[in-house]
Amino acid sequence: MAIAKILLVESGRPSAPSFAAPLEKKGFDVTVHHKVDRGIRAASKTTPDVLILDAASMRTSGSRMSRTARASLDGVPIILISPSGTQPDPGNGSSVTLVQPFTPRKLVNRVIRLLPGDERYVLKAGPVKLNLAQRKVRVNGKEARLTPKQAKLLELFMHNPGKLLTRKKLIREIWLTDYTGDTRTLDVHMSWLRHAIERDPSAPEFLHTIRGMGYRFDLPV
Repeated sequence: MAIAKILLVESGRPSAPSFAAPLEKKGFDVTVHHKVDRGIRAASKTTPDVLILDAASMRTSGSRMSRTARASLDGVPIILISPSGTQPDPGNGSSVTLVQPFTPRKLVNRVIRLLPGDERYVLKAGPVKLNLAQRKVRVNGKEARLTPKQAKLLELFMHNPGKLLTRKKLIREIWLTDYTGDTRTLDVHMSWLRHAIERDPSAPEFLHTIRGMGYRFDLPV
């Protein structure tokens, strides 16, 4: 089995704690950077299996750096480590947010769960196969990477095949708001999702619009 590549971005202060040693002890190939921009550039050239942003060691919540990393490295699992007392931001783009304090073992376990090929994080519904860790979907030989919101949408549909999911429910579940005055964002994401999984997005097999109500995920008979 190939050695998993971990890119760790953490503080360069000599007094700052580092997770590099316990990760290397577990057998991971760990590359350390002390600047987020340098870490992102390195990951763009050689894609890591997991990116760890230790914002706690940098004395920041890390939400901004996590969103920046996600925008540049869509498809790479991101673990964000935030300082004690931080309220996790569901829109920070990370795959997992860990708030200090926690043990190195917990971090190692989270890394293992995000590695490619972990079947615990693969969701299947008919011909649709969604890797939740990598946010990759494969349908009838076609594979595509999804954004965090697209992956959450598809996961919700796959857990509810054949059921009408109203616009209100989708917006509440994915965007964590009850405001439904503007549903264009949802419609755009549904269009992107159709392009990712449908043979012909204009004649969908899976994601059907229920006019005036919402959407339904159907599986071929």
